[in-house]
Amino acid sequence: MKKSINVMLLSLVIILLIPVTLSASSDLDIDFFARIFNVEDDKLDYFTKFDISNDNLSTIFYLYSNGGRTISKNQFEYLANNQYNWRELSIYFGLPPIMFEDKLVKLRRPQRNRMQVPFNKKHYKNSRKTKNVEEKINMSPGKYEYYYRNKDRNIEEKIEVKQNKYEYYYKSNKMEEKLSAHNQTNNYEYYYKNFKTGKEIKKEGQGRLINSEKIYSELREEYEKEEDKKDSEQDVGSSIQFDFKIRFSF
Repeated sequence: MKKSINVMLLSLVIILLIPVTLSASSDLDIDFFARIFNVEDDKLDYFTKFDISNDNLSTIFYLYSNGGRTISKNQFEYLANNQYNWRELSIYFGLPPIMFEDKLVKLRRPQRNRMQVPFNKKHYKNSRKTKNVEEKINMSPGKYEYYYRNKDRNIEEKIEVKQNKYEYYYKSNKMEEKLSAHNQTNNYEYYYKNFKTGKEIKKEGQGRLINSEKIYSELREEYEKEEDKKDSEQDVGSSIQFDFKIRFSF
């Protein structure tokens, strides 16, 4: 009997000493994602099936929202199952591979379905042209070019990424927006003007490389500020509205 108890105790000790690794999905910050990215519960249920951290998922959502791209299951599963770096991934979305020194980059251009490079392509070329619309994209190692022109709506958008520089330009009847960033020094210049309201923004400085931990922590900080604000006002019926919209094709 004593021997049997000793064996049981030894087995229990061994079990307790075995490290238990919980998948990152079990720790997903569900309320944060639902509120800051306006994601519905049924969509979030899908993402909890993956072993992905809050840092990585918030950065992927940030890129999709900022790039105006629609998430499909195939695209997300590719990202969840493959190695990538944030600088390269940001360029796939036509976005600058930096963050501002004081906040995240949030382009103010309107959302629309933009032509994109598939994730598994290093060389890619595509174009379309109608009477009023021209759109083309060209990517190869060290180079990314995107161009869009809508004559009817008077919209022009250009993105060019070379070895050392990122350049973005957008103009319509409503607004103008420009951003240039040096890929080695991270120095940037940003300009925005709303033609209807007269609002104008000029920024320049030395940005930071895209970092998933910093993106999550900064978004989380904004989320907590809004939560504190809501609690202080004791407005139970209010809901947090952030300027990040995620579109899904499933």
